[in-house]
Amino acid sequence: MPLWDGDKWHLWVPGPDGLISAKVSAIIEGSYIAKSPAAGSDLHIPFAEFMWQRASFPEIRHLIEAILNDFHNMSASVAKLRLFHDSRNSLTVGDARQFAITELEYLVVLARGVFDLLQASISQIWAKRVRLTNVELEERRKGRQLPSTFSKLILSRKQSPKTSEEIEAEYGLPFKIAQAYVKHASFFLQLRAFRDDIVHRGQSVPFVISTEKGFCVMPTMKPFSSYQNWLPRHWYNENCVSLLPWLADIVIRTIDACDAIVVALGQVVEFPPEIAPGYRVYVRGSSNPALQDLLRVHEGDSPWWS
Repeated sequence: MPLWDGDKWHLWVPGPDGLISAKVSAIIEGSYIAKSPAAGSDLHIPFAEFMWQRASFPEIRHLIEAILNDFHNMSASVAKLRLFHDSRNSLTVGDARQFAITELEYLVVLARGVFDLLQASISQIWAKRVRLTNVELEERRKGRQLPSTFSKLILSRKQSPKTSEEIEAEYGLPFKIAQAYVKHASFFLQLRAFRDDIVHRGQSVPFVISTEKGFCVMPTMKPFSSYQNWLPRHWYNENCVSLLPWLADIVIRTIDACDAIVVALGQVVEFPPEIAPGYRVYVRGSSNPALQDLLRVHEGDSPWWS
């Protein structure tokens, strides 16, 4: 992991006789540790920090890297949508719309996949690294392997969402962790339904409109109709709204789910101490500004690009 000391970069790599200090001029993409961010666009993501500082076990390292790579790809998709909008005068109307639709479908599939990568990580930690002091819960933990997919943990055999109490009783998960799963279950199920429509049922994003202010959609059509927080400033006219509030909801809530579940796990289970006490983990990527734009929209800023 690179280190930013506030003035310059440090990186050590394995050599034949121990660690070798590498000369680094800049970090283009990836995670690093520092006491403060090296640039304003570098992001602090609680999931990335917790997993690197306290849960970077060999058996799940590739899963952590895959989730962070998906975060980068989601940011890139948002940046590409902005690029398509900015280039709309050099594109045909059909091209701009189709580029946007393709990117939205990819982004939803990506976000859905993050939940299974997260669950695969938690399942490995739960099986190989955790012992519960509550004797009854420990017996349940040992007797029932935690599912490696998100849907199998939160859904009953009849495909109805489980309660926190049901998850706790079935797997021995402490109630606080079960609550974190249940809190994000409805959002996951919306994502899964939309992803299944695309992948298994041959459906597509229904309609995207290219305007001078940004891409717009019709809030009465699925999947946009599932979003309940349309505000007056989101409307372009009486028929359509900005795409960005819905898009921000998808991306930010996916990252928030990862944050919330690992934080709940860390509050209940005693993990090893931090690898680098007093330092934070920051995530850098060339498309981070696009993600920051979405965060501002999510917090109530303007939903328009122009």
